[in-house]
Amino acid sequence: VGAGKSTLVHLIARLFEAPDGSLFLDGRDIRTVPLSTLKASIGLVSQDIFLFSETIRENILFGRHDARPEDLEEATRIAALLPSIQEFPERFDTLLGERGVRLSGGQKQRTALARALIKNPPILILDDAFSSVDVQTEERILNELKASMEGRTIILISHRISTVKDADQIVYLKEGRVVEAGTHRELLAREGHYHRLYQKQLLASELEA
Repeated sequence: VGAGKSTLVHLIARLFEAPDGSLFLDGRDIRTVPLSTLKASIGLVSQDIFLFSETIRENILFGRHDARPEDLEEATRIAALLPSIQEFPERFDTLLGERGVRLSGGQKQRTALARALIKNPPILILDDAFSSVDVQTEERILNELKASMEGRTIILISHRISTVKDADQIVYLKEGRVVEAGTHRELLAREGHYHRLYQKQLLASELEA
């Protein structure tokens, strides 16, 4: 907590501006990329989820108004939201109420994920997007994302090692600095910060079981 994870992705989305020559996207200084192009290329699911007091359909299509019905269904399927929607009598036309009051915390996160996915972005940023989702559902969503986002970039922010362990590159931040980077196997072999966090979470999981 407070290591700078969210700040880093906010720089990528240019919610904060990085200094010139410090942040690059495909080798290009991110500040030279037109903001409209950058926004169209990024799907961002942040910790602070905002839902409109409209229907589920309108909340998800906020990301892409020209989407087809099958696109809407596919995005909610990948986000593991479709079964929940099918339980509502009005399905996609269910009114959510103020800030999505009719949904649980996990359903809100999955609605925000579906909204990002329907844009079909080349870059998907998930900032602690599974904190209210159980581990089994999280694993199912991650497996779906691997298939649907093949050839594109997913940036996952999490304190759960189970979320990031299959990433091509894992970065461990501490007090605003990168202290370790590598694959899950490489970081465990170093027996540093990542390894200690892994051991703690493994022990906590065993105690819960």
